[in-house]
Amino acid sequence: MPAQSFEDVLLCPNLPSLPAVAMEILELTDDPNVPIKKIAGVVQQDQALAAKVLKTVNSSFYGLSKRCASIDRAMAYLGMNTVKSLVLGFSLVDVAKVTEGTDFDLMGHWRRALLGATAARTIAEQTRACDPDEAFTAGLFQDIGVLACFAAMKTDYTSVVSGAVHSDWEEIEKDHLGFTHVQVGTELAAKWKLPEAVISGIRGHHDPQSVADQGQAMAQAVAMGAMVAEVLGEPLPPGSVRKVSRMGREFFGQRAPDAQGLIEAVTGDAKTLAKMFDQDMGELQDSKRLLAEASERNLEHQIAVQRENDTFAKEATTDGLTGLANRKKFDTELEEAAVRFREHGEHCTVIFTDADRFKSVNDTYGHSAGDVVLMELARRITECVGDDGLVCRYGGEEIAVILPRIGVDVAAATGEAIRACVDREPFDLSNIEDAPDELAVTVSVGVASTDSDTPERYQDFKALLSDADACVYEAKGAGRNRVFMHRPDNGVSATAETPQAGVSASLRVMLIEDDPLAATLITTLLKRKTDVEVQWIESGTRARTELASIESGDASHVDVFLCDLNLPGTSGFELLKIARSIPALHGVPFFVLSGEDETTSSTECLRLGATGFIPKQQFVQDIGQWINVIIRANGDAKAA
Repeated sequence: MPAQSFEDVLLCPNLPSLPAVAMEILELTDDPNVPIKKIAGVVQQDQALAAKVLKTVNSSFYGLSKRCASIDRAMAYLGMNTVKSLVLGFSLVDVAKVTEGTDFDLMGHWRRALLGATAARTIAEQTRACDPDEAFTAGLFQDIGVLACFAAMKTDYTSVVSGAVHSDWEEIEKDHLGFTHVQVGTELAAKWKLPEAVISGIRGHHDPQSVADQGQAMAQAVAMGAMVAEVLGEPLPPGSVRKVSRMGREFFGQRAPDAQGLIEAVTGDAKTLAKMFDQDMGELQDSKRLLAEASERNLEHQIAVQRENDTFAKEATTDGLTGLANRKKFDTELEEAAVRFREHGEHCTVIFTDADRFKSVNDTYGHSAGDVVLMELARRITECVGDDGLVCRYGGEEIAVILPRIGVDVAAATGEAIRACVDREPFDLSNIEDAPDELAVTVSVGVASTDSDTPERYQDFKALLSDADACVYEAKGAGRNRVFMHRPDNGVSATAETPQAGVSASLRVMLIEDDPLAATLITTLLKRKTDVEVQWIESGTRARTELASIESGDASHVDVFLCDLNLPGTSGFELLKIARSIPALHGVPFFVLSGEDETTSSTECLRLGATGFIPKQQFVQDIGQWINVIIRANGDAKAA
């Protein structure tokens, strides 16, 4: 018979208790709407605790790029749960003082707690099975019942578990005491009102299957973390590292962390945390031996699992034919963009492209030809969009593009760039039997942007999709190979108008730019002024030839130059010098565009006679304003 019952232990006046500040933090964080500053104020009332939290936050463990000087800033950087877990962790140091002046193995306790908590946090991060900060807290508190049992029974308790491997303690306690430290810890955590997820981790750290479904992932992370702590902290027979691997696969399947990487990460992080908590963990197992053991696992199995993971992930979000993101990925990304628009006003553009007369390609030349066309369409559109957006196969021959943080003007130009990219040269069908070697392909493009109408219209992004789709049909109805943009006044409109045949443009612009997308964007927006003619020169070498032709009188006059600073062949500096040396171009506005925002480049350009130096980022952000500046400069030059 046990000297004390379960109820006796829980009613013992010597039981540890959480500090008042920790209890207040737990009570405050029960309210999801509590202001961060209010929680920070509670922590900062205990200056010693606040200093410890900030010291830990600024340690290499969290790897912040900028030093954090206040608790509320720490919460902003790392989140409320992280700061709460640290407050509870430092509170546990005070709780453990119940063992001071006794023969309790406090070093062993902290070794298990810090190693287990660090491992549980890493497991949660890698598997995304539960919140990493709550896993860290649950790992620290998993053996709070041990402290309580010792506080109540002293040497009567240590004599029961002394000499046994920690993972066997629960069974030994059942046999000798009739209850376990897990039961005591669970009751104590509930009394302290620790988060339910943390209580689940405490309850299931020896037997995760005993925890209900909603808390089982947390219990599994803590249990696996406890096994890592045993591997690193206590002499174990060979094969223990493989046991960690098997446990991970049993709990988390394909998401299971690599045991070698997990042990390596935990060893370093736990030592860092021990210093932050001012605790001695003693000597750890030789990680090199343990990692060498882990490397003995079957390499072929590891490769097979990795291939299965990669294949599954790719198939889940990728179109098998084109390699583009699929409709599922499109829907997910668009929903996230919709949330950002509703909550933060971040604009978004959707572009739909539909291959013109695509059915006739399949009907005339077969589906193999249609597949080649779709794959080439995907390649060209992806090349045109680059890193600015997500290109997806929406369905059939429809390819859709999501452009986050892109407004109406840039959206229209991007749509035109896509159309031109598809139309610029025929598609190669030479490998398709009974098909022509080349086939001209065009697309009809519809564009809708959240700032092309009232914000209320796009609270539901179904309207954005509907507007882009309607623009595609308008483009097809207008003759195909066109771009239409949603407008609030008449629903849709063409994105650009070209000067009528036989009518001279009143503003002739020479655009010297080696980036096709940038050139198309600028050209499209300039042409929205119906009396603008743009001559695009794609290299410095060719621009030099054009300037020589103007000097000799063999080429027509230019009203405005827009010249990139960094060009292949001849730099923008050299072209500016040449232009300013030609009498016929005296006074003609010459604007330099640059990806750089350097004062030295700007100063040098202005010294050489440039009318203005325009950083490309500013140009794109407010292109309408800059176009007006360019047009005014031309008017001033003519007036002079």
